[in-house]
Amino acid sequence: MVTAATRAQELYGRPWIEREYIVALDSYFANREAPRHIQSPYIKDLSNLLGRTAASIVMRMENFASLDPDEQPHRRGLVNISPICRRVFDKWKDNPSSLRDCAEVYAREIAGGQPNNLSLFEANVLLPRAFGKYDLLDQLGEGGFGSVFSCVNPDSQQRFALKIIKADRVFDSEGMHRFRREIKILRSIEHPNLIRLHEDNLDTEDAYPGFVMDLGVTNLLEYMQRQPDQGGRPVLPGHEAAFIWKSVLDAISALHSHSPAVIHRDINPSNVLQMGDGRWVLADFGLAKFVGGTPMSFATMTRSMCGTTYFAAPEQYRDLKLTDERTDVYGLGVLLWELFSTEWPPPVTESSGLPPQLDLVFRRTQARSPAQRYQTVKELAADAIPALASIVES
Repeated sequence: MVTAATRAQELYGRPWIEREYIVALDSYFANREAPRHIQSPYIKDLSNLLGRTAASIVMRMENFASLDPDEQPHRRGLVNISPICRRVFDKWKDNPSSLRDCAEVYAREIAGGQPNNLSLFEANVLLPRAFGKYDLLDQLGEGGFGSVFSCVNPDSQQRFALKIIKADRVFDSEGMHRFRREIKILRSIEHPNLIRLHEDNLDTEDAYPGFVMDLGVTNLLEYMQRQPDQGGRPVLPGHEAAFIWKSVLDAISALHSHSPAVIHRDINPSNVLQMGDGRWVLADFGLAKFVGGTPMSFATMTRSMCGTTYFAAPEQYRDLKLTDERTDVYGLGVLLWELFSTEWPPPVTESSGLPPQLDLVFRRTQARSPAQRYQTVKELAADAIPALASIVES
């Protein structure tokens, strides 16, 4: 019997496993001074041994270099590293002789006929590739319905993100409906501040859909956590915080002005990604819906499926059928608070900790009754943009 997990591997390839990381890390330390590109001899040797493309090996070497305190970091790929990769590096980096012994054992096992062995695949593609062209790299995260991996196109050496439905959701009709709807939304809307979909298999794969999208450098939550300690909040300069918030506002405006309109329903820092060119984009449409579309059955929904704590509007917990554009107004308000407030946690009943120019704007976004909030993001922008400008200029 072919399981959902087996079917996923057939479609999208095999994720890296711990022994591959160990063998690759040993090669990294042994070739620290050597060039890292697809024609490097040690890259080719490791590619042949593991049955991974040279482009994916180079990406792994860049990951290790980014974690290596003794090397000038190659920041590309720094945050796109799975927990297992970080754990292997931390465990072995100070034990080179033990690492070498362990890696040699694993290398002999692989060369002796384990599934990684190149000789098993030399007549065909080394490993199954997502959409016939992308090699799977690291699992970057997962939500209620989907798992996200980094992947690389071996020909162009470009990196992307691949999202597939989780194996335990394949037979969940509502989960499948939500995942397929996410793909349809991303297909239908294109905007500089929305994550871009490159391709999907929605029309050809009924049981295990997936899609390829841009790979972010980091998300806003991680970005803020990496800022130097300023002794309190906010952690970002006013002009940068304003730029990020305006980027998300523009993304939501594009969704709401689309026909049919789309509401996101999960605006939070983890879903705001920085791209390599400096843009900030809104991602993760797992909770999004077309306005007027078929609502999910609330009886089968859990609290975690209603949104993100602090950022979800009250109506999301009462009845998802009641959500509309004003739900995103609420989320934008909390994001404004996140970027500019001196307080924690939200919401604060007496003092918001926001500059006076933003305090009234924030409070109007946070009304428990949607009827008392800004009714559209255009109304919100009319008050918020001048307020932000005055903060940046002060």
